[in-house]
Amino acid sequence: MKRVFITNYVGLTSRLETLALAFMISDRHGHEVCLDGWPELDAIAVSGTTTRSRGLLGRLDSVKLREDMPGNLALAGTHHNVNLRTHQGPRELLEPYYLPTARRVKLRADLADVIRTAFAPYAGRPLVGVHIRRGDFPLISPTEFDVNAFVWPAVPDWWHEHVMADIQKAVPDVAFFVSCSGSLDAFPNLTKNFDVFTMPAASPYRHSARQSGHQSSTHPAVDLFALACCRVLVGSSCSTFTHYPAHMLGGPTTVLIPPSHKIFPDNPQYGRIDLHGQGVADWLAACRTGAGATPVTDATTLPFARGAHVDWM
Repeated sequence: MKRVFITNYVGLTSRLETLALAFMISDRHGHEVCLDGWPELDAIAVSGTTTRSRGLLGRLDSVKLREDMPGNLALAGTHHNVNLRTHQGPRELLEPYYLPTARRVKLRADLADVIRTAFAPYAGRPLVGVHIRRGDFPLISPTEFDVNAFVWPAVPDWWHEHVMADIQKAVPDVAFFVSCSGSLDAFPNLTKNFDVFTMPAASPYRHSARQSGHQSSTHPAVDLFALACCRVLVGSSCSTFTHYPAHMLGGPTTVLIPPSHKIFPDNPQYGRIDLHGQGVADWLAACRTGAGATPVTDATTLPFARGAHVDWM
């Protein structure tokens, strides 16, 4: 039996993106898609995969694929075991796999009920998702933001606060679902100035030192699926935890991000992107170069929806 393994080598959403490449290898070369060491499999299931450790046998006649190396697909076909440590591949071949692969990912039924129950009180109000990434995304400067100053930059609080205030001015009865690294307690201005809430599901996971930047007080799988229920999402540049729920799970979501040039608190600015079904390469290009992004000067033009879109779960 030929197998392609995805280990717990990065955060959850990057591994989910890797699934598209794994299924493409499976279709082309007949490998079984195996998930090795994913802690979140107590909360999610991925149809068409099996849970299996590489062990010793998985290291025999094995190749490790990294990055988008020319010849990766052909190389995978010449080995019985593939250790897949990249989500990168030929865009024209991967794009047809993205949405069908994402539809394989299912949340445990009781956790989906937690999301439905949490969103129910806001059914008649405009609802906007907010994702704030910290941890391994360092805050380079509190007085400016340059998305290209660091490979994984944290977006400053003042930018999220500005965008949320602009939305609140446009739709005063808006409610914000917030998913963040750490705890919402670390963002007192949000709880003070906006009607915000989090998912009532504590994280059961304790990450290794290597992945400590992914730590959150709330359940990552629940937050992921909850963000995918929001039609508008105030995101964090370059984070796949913004990208995957917005562009792969659920229906189309408009994501609001900072511009690709340097901004300051007295002129924050933001734009919108709509990349449903497009991969992380297009997401990063939108964040870092502005490709496909449209500046927002009037928040009333955004496609707000009343309540959350939960039927897709």
